[in-house]
Amino acid sequence: MRERGSGRLYFRLLSYLKPFWRRLLLLFLCTSVFAVLSGVSLTLIPPFLHILFSEQAVAVSEERGGSEEGLSVVPKEVEDRIEGVKSRFRELIYRGTPVENLARFCVLFFILMIIKNVFGYLSTYLTIYLEQTILHKIRTELYSRIQMLPLSFFDREKSGHLISRITNDVTNLRGTIVGSLASLIRNSLMTVIAAVIIFYTSWKLSLLTVIILPLNVFLISVISGKLRKSSRMAQERMADMTSVIQETVFGVRVVKAFRMERSEKIKFDLFSMKYLKEYLRMRRFAELASPGSEMLALVASVVILWYGGKLVIGGSISPADLMMFIVAMLWVAGPVKNLSRLNNVVQVGLASGERVFELLDMPGEDENPPGAEITGIEREIVYENVSFSYEKGVEVLSGIDLKIRKGEMVALAGPSGAGKSTVADLLPRFYIPSSGRIMIDGNDISSFDLNSLRSLIGVVTQETILFNDTIFNNITYGDSAAGMEKVVEASKAANAHGFISAMPNGYDTIVGDRGAQLSGGERQRLAIARALLKDPKILILDEATSALDVESEQLVREAIDRLVEGRTTLVIGHRVSTIRKADLIAVIKDGKIRQSGIHDKLINEDGIYKKFYGIQSGLSS
Repeated sequence: MRERGSGRLYFRLLSYLKPFWRRLLLLFLCTSVFAVLSGVSLTLIPPFLHILFSEQAVAVSEERGGSEEGLSVVPKEVEDRIEGVKSRFRELIYRGTPVENLARFCVLFFILMIIKNVFGYLSTYLTIYLEQTILHKIRTELYSRIQMLPLSFFDREKSGHLISRITNDVTNLRGTIVGSLASLIRNSLMTVIAAVIIFYTSWKLSLLTVIILPLNVFLISVISGKLRKSSRMAQERMADMTSVIQETVFGVRVVKAFRMERSEKIKFDLFSMKYLKEYLRMRRFAELASPGSEMLALVASVVILWYGGKLVIGGSISPADLMMFIVAMLWVAGPVKNLSRLNNVVQVGLASGERVFELLDMPGEDENPPGAEITGIEREIVYENVSFSYEKGVEVLSGIDLKIRKGEMVALAGPSGAGKSTVADLLPRFYIPSSGRIMIDGNDISSFDLNSLRSLIGVVTQETILFNDTIFNNITYGDSAAGMEKVVEASKAANAHGFISAMPNGYDTIVGDRGAQLSGGERQRLAIARALLKDPKILILDEATSALDVESEQLVREAIDRLVEGRTTLVIGHRVSTIRKADLIAVIKDGKIRQSGIHDKLINEDGIYKKFYGIQSGLSS
């Protein structure tokens, strides 16, 4: 089953080559020419020795005709053609003095090597071009798929693991797709050419090499299974380590404030050590293939030297032919070693490919059936007996009934963890209700096109998300066509134009990673400006002022008052000052609506909201 699965995975990776089949054919051509010319260079050894030492050796070689003791494993027609090529070659080389012959030989050898290296360069460049182009395509597909995965996926998946898949796992595919094919063709051709030379020179000596081959195949197959498993585990440990790094960098202020540097270092050392152990285990199997193959080749070489020497002494083959046989044997060790290493590269790549395709195959929000376009809200939003549970089966909401009329502000109040944010997250379909339904103007939101639904909704959260870009680009995020005039207008309405103008580069100021160059209130006002520019018909405010000081809160509250004007708004708030003006307040506890009404009504009832108000009034006093 594993072998069949590996085959499907490998062919799926190869499918990315289809759009580039012309360049792939050119790569195969260049690789083949390079391999053939590399093999042809071996056949120049006997002529070179003949030129240097004696012309008699040429005659001896002609008499034997490449055979051994009157026997030949080469068919007569093939042997005649080979002899014809050799005869023309001898006419080209051996037609003058030894010095002239040597000069012609050197010129021929030089031209041959130039051509070989040109095709070698083209082969290498095409391999890199195709490889990196395909990795770019896979990486962008993977990033696009991650963007389309539902919010529930990110709740259970560590961000460090996702980063590791996009970076490390995709990088590990580098030699698996194009490089493996090019290497397979090049090294296989070189091996075949060397084998032909070896068999043609001496079939008796060649039998010794055949005995070694099955042992090599068995050795590589044993190593492959262990290598792929250990490689996948190494990638998992790398993902864990990346996750720790990311958490520490993002939470560096907390780490320093609580003096947890040593604790974080110990945690990182632990994950780093786990990765080291898995990586060393993987390399232990990977590096075993090469010396194992070499040891088997060494045994064969010693036997060949002994037996080949006997054949030369007995006059069965010439010293030049034995030299070519030995050089071919030594030369073929490189391609064979590369083929054994190629298997290691493929196994590591397949282990990473499994992790990559796990993400690519996950159903995303883009796979939802196309729905009707929605351009606005005419009457109301209705939550009808809505319940929601996470995948682990823990019920978060139960039987939520809520009505938000067009232009109204409805607030959700209650203790932390009651389910207020989840109620809001169901509206833009960040999550799907376990039961019940949410309707806009009598139509279930699941029937609407997801993009058109979300285009109606603006969200301002407590934790403002800004990108390491200019203030202008952060405000126009999602509306890149907006001009400076509209951006300034939105910024003024959000009480942000003043501090933006005071910045060194105004609207072109870079805000830093997650808006680190700005205060909390400034970040929140930029988020409000962004929402104002979007001009949503429905607005969700999730704890938008709970983390601000009094002065910043006042500025943000003024901006929010402008933002909610004329819009259907759902507000989540811990502070009574945020929600007391709401047209309806729904008090949620343990996933259920326990009270509902306006502020004046709720503070006169004995219930959760009155206690909630009393506590805050006491704190204010």
